[in-house]
Amino acid sequence: MVPPRAPSFWDAHGSPVPGLPAGEAGLRPYGDVHRSPGVVPSYSPGVSEAAQFEPEPWGDDPRLVEVLGSQGAAGFRTLLDGFPEAVGVLWAIRDEGDSIVDFAFGYGNPAMLRGFRLPAETRDKYTLLEALAPMRGSNAFAAYVEVCDTGRAFVNEVHYDTPFGDGYMLGTFHHRVAKLGDGIVVFLHDVTEERRMQSELKAYADVVAHDLSAPLSGIALLVTALELRPGEPPSAEILQELRATTGRARGLIDGVLDYARSGELTRDRVALQDVMTEVCADLRAELDDAGASLVVGELPDVEGDPRQLRRVLQNLVANAVKFRSERPLEIEVSAQRGSREWVVSVRDNGIGIGREDAGHVFDMFSRVTPNVDGTGIGLAICRRVVEAHGGHIWVESADGGGSVFRFTLPAGDETRE
Repeated sequence: MVPPRAPSFWDAHGSPVPGLPAGEAGLRPYGDVHRSPGVVPSYSPGVSEAAQFEPEPWGDDPRLVEVLGSQGAAGFRTLLDGFPEAVGVLWAIRDEGDSIVDFAFGYGNPAMLRGFRLPAETRDKYTLLEALAPMRGSNAFAAYVEVCDTGRAFVNEVHYDTPFGDGYMLGTFHHRVAKLGDGIVVFLHDVTEERRMQSELKAYADVVAHDLSAPLSGIALLVTALELRPGEPPSAEILQELRATTGRARGLIDGVLDYARSGELTRDRVALQDVMTEVCADLRAELDDAGASLVVGELPDVEGDPRQLRRVLQNLVANAVKFRSERPLEIEVSAQRGSREWVVSVRDNGIGIGREDAGHVFDMFSRVTPNVDGTGIGLAICRRVVEAHGGHIWVESADGGGSVFRFTLPAGDETRE
């Protein structure tokens, strides 16, 4: 579901959600990147909706029958219909000089149609270059032509963030192309999660090495100060600083452990209304100290892990308190029902998040406001929990200042009235 007001949208991977021109924010590239700058898709599916979209088969592919025969084509389709990776067949469109100028769509397996939300009319409505504009003049298109003309297979890694006909392609893929008659067969293996985890592990190694070095150096310095005065008891100031320094190191380690565990879920019926009641009780002291007004609307029942969903809501409300402005703090928690999912929103009137920072606030160890204490792990945990539930999370600029964090959760058969 796309939220109704869209001044500025970014999702947890830095990708534009419909309402923001696609060129204004983007995913980190791995290998080739195909994006349509300035093109806003009519619909960009979340993880949960892509998983629930059931495609209508494209029907028979006459050219596949010509190449493989009726029995061979039937066997080909039977084999790949149940294949978990996206597979598509493209047939060469040649000009009068016998040069390939485009490709026509042939067979597409259910994994491809479902993953990119491609309707049944796609095959007859578009050619490849019409459906996937960034391919025009690209190295990938030249490689497709070479595979078709020479039979030499092509393998690379590609990132797509672009409309695909009436669907949408978003993710990082291991991309394999082989010749089939006067055409090609394309295999796309989704490695988005692996690449993101690799990136996070690198960030983890870099940042933990940096952030732990500071408290460890501080501890070493304090120990040295104590050693210089072996006959004197340590001063209260040194002991206080030692406790604070070790506390910072422990907080970082605990945060990393929380992040590692945030993808582990149990499934149960969860009343988010009750979860928010517990969150309000847990944060009552902080809310009172900030003079905050917290309004909680009607929230649904969902399928999920109550402990982890509580962590998401508590992190988002606590962040609103932490990053408040000089104005009296107002926080609003609400939910809106879509066709297949709930969109839960946490709105505040705080200092807000700049456009240049909104794309990476969900990264591990991201510290948008360095002068505010924290490890930079809380929003990364929120993203991990939400995506483990089959949803996605993003941030918007709120009308009148502040931020709105929104996350989706698949809608079950029952809702709380």
